Amino acid sequence: MFQKNAHCRPYLPHTKVLSASTLREMLSTYGSVYVKPVAGSRGRGVMRIASRDDLYQLHIENHPEKTFASFTRLFRAVSAITAGKRYIVQRDAQLARIKGRPFDVRVMLQKNEHGAYQCTGICAKVAGPHSAVTNVARSRGYVLALETALDRALGMPTDRQEELRKELVALGFAAARHMESYQSYAEIGLDVGIDKTGKLHFLEINTGPSHALFHHKETAAMYKTIQQVARNRRRAFKRRRALRTA
Repeated sequence: MFQKNAHCRPYLPHTKVLSASTLREMLSTYGSVYVKPVAGSRGRGVMRIASRDDLYQLHIENHPEKTFASFTRLFRAVSAITAGKRYIVQRDAQLARIKGRPFDVRVMLQKNEHGAYQCTGICAKVAGPHSAVTNVARSRGYVLALETALDRALGMPTDRQEELRKELVALGFAAARHMESYQSYAEIGLDVGIDKTGKLHFLEINTGPSHALFHHKETAAMYKTIQQVARNRRRAFKRRRALRTA
């Protein structure tokens, strides 16, 4: 979907529809990949696969890591999980880490009472112990302010942090506008990875993003804003509906 968008395209990790040939090709090229459901995952059904020394390592959320001596055996195991569903294989963006745990960033966009998108929150989602995904609830991870995460993971100076925040917001608005060209959404949550060099990677978009993700000490002010914007939008909708039926 986003390949057609000039703003979003440079941020998209190399992605292909899952098949035996595409998985083999991507592993040969990148060494490690993620396999995800096409319809969005929120951490569910995500697999991380790595190829090392003619062995294949498969990591599935909340399961012990498995090692396979051949690609045929690996793909048989993957196929048992993906049977009947559409999956993609995506380059592992090699996300920056905090104490060995990868993190990504959630950019929250909401329509206000006037129907215009505004960015109401940005936070970092740190994966739980030994987790392949950054979904906080599923991996038992935790939430940090963006600036805290950038400082801890990359030692990023404050001026670069501000530049990156602006880049995240711009990407969020571009993604929201693109989604709006297909269908109207009240809220959108964009998940963006940051690699070890500070480069952004567009990972996933959610059309029913959780408010509770921001209900943490470091993001408490954002949580209040998110809740207020949602309330104002609902009230405005009710007023407009009442006027139409009067």
